[in-house]
Amino acid sequence: MRTMQLFKGVLLILAVELVTTFFNLTTLKYLVDSVINWGIVALIVIFQPEIRTLLEKMGQTRTEHKKEISNDEKERLMDELVNAITTLSREQTGALITFERSQSLLNYINTGTRINSDIKSELLLTIFYEGTPLHDGATIIQDDRVVCAAAFYPPTNKELSPKYGARHRAAIGISEITDSLTVVVSEETGTISFAIDGELKKIPAKELRASLVNELQWFKSEEEGGVSHESETK
Repeated sequence: MRTMQLFKGVLLILAVELVTTFFNLTTLKYLVDSVINWGIVALIVIFQPEIRTLLEKMGQTRTEHKKEISNDEKERLMDELVNAITTLSREQTGALITFERSQSLLNYINTGTRINSDIKSELLLTIFYEGTPLHDGATIIQDDRVVCAAAFYPPTNKELSPKYGARHRAAIGISEITDSLTVVVSEETGTISFAIDGELKKIPAKELRASLVNELQWFKSEEEGGVSHESETK
């Protein structure tokens, strides 16, 4: 709505500019030119959050090649993830797990504690066990590695229901400025949600595996066009 109103205003000013130029209305043209010059500065100020987000996305594209992972390893990794997330959900242990996709999360990895470990269910459960030093903040997964824990994300500025806490706000926040996938487990209800493109989507536990396979391109089986053979049999 705000963007549309500003767009209409810009069109109106440009129309007035054309009229003043055509009829050589010197004084009015001077006023319109002043509005245009200051208007550019005003637009930069008004759209500063959007401009910042765009620049961040432009600077976060990964340049390195993704690691090749065998199909057997993909299945093992998926088993570890599904087991960890469903256990966290069942025990109502709050968790925030982010998967890096095409845009680099290095800036956010640097805010946390480096781990660089294999993806293991036991590791994820230990990280988010309440009382451990790393349970607050996000754990970031890059390809087939858990690269850090206790990472900090800027929370979203959206107005959310009071039922959503700091984890959900952080998950939406990182999804607004990167193309990452973040899995959130609510400590109040055990609900599993995906944060993608600034939105939260609840994921039933029985659909978790298929949803992860669908979102995480590097887990997909080449032979089956993106659907794990194991997930088809379940």
